[in-house]
Amino acid sequence: MAKALRAITAFLFIMSVYGHDMWLESSSYFSEPGVELTISAGNGFIFVQSENAVTPDRIVALKAVGPSGIAFEPGKLFVEGNWLRLAFRPDRPGGYWIGLATRPRSIRLSADDYRAYLEHDGLPDVLEERRRKGIADRAETEEYSKYVKTYVQVGEERSSNYDRPLGLTVEIVPQANPYELKKGDKLPVQVLFRGKPLPRLLLHAGTAGVEEAFELVYTDQEGRAEIPITRAGKWYIRSIHLFEVEGRDHGYESYWASLTFEVAE
Repeated sequence: MAKALRAITAFLFIMSVYGHDMWLESSSYFSEPGVELTISAGNGFIFVQSENAVTPDRIVALKAVGPSGIAFEPGKLFVEGNWLRLAFRPDRPGGYWIGLATRPRSIRLSADDYRAYLEHDGLPDVLEERRRKGIADRAETEEYSKYVKTYVQVGEERSSNYDRPLGLTVEIVPQANPYELKKGDKLPVQVLFRGKPLPRLLLHAGTAGVEEAFELVYTDQEGRAEIPITRAGKWYIRSIHLFEVEGRDHGYESYWASLTFEVAE
């Protein structure tokens, strides 16, 4: 009982410090030209609850790309409750990308808390590496940053910009248009880190309102993977690229990425 209580306490502590996952969510993923859209950045549990707002001063990059593939100025970020929001009014049909990147922050965790974090967020390779090196019982300082993006469909016209990278440090890039998918299809994606393919990265994918069902897929040597689209609705794909570093004031760096979109009924 005491061991279970310690595990729960550690989990809640980690969630309160990290804010867990960050993601972007549109007020509508199927909209019309001239209708204002609100893009909200949540920090907590994807499509479930935002625990706190990431403030505008923590945002180091704001990316917006329209149907023509040209970057545009989407407007100003503002905080509303537990959300960081952006309102903009797309003026033409097609697909719109919005992406954000946060400044790095550091966190210091005990060995038990770090182990609980790695176990909860699905980082078995790092856990095994720490055991193999004999450092599983070592407290750690980790520097983390988050990179999130969403793709929104406006009107009926589909765009060819669905596979355009936004230039984020780490990002999940669709290799097919999400708005041409239906239940039973697969979405091919490629994960890039500093512009290069990221192999053997574990991807988590799921839908809004179905917390207990999600897909786990590793990228191949070219950073590619296929996500089974098992149902209609709002989808997320998320990942954490975490690795050990030397000569820094932290022992590990992590780069959190998420992509959101919607699959029609």
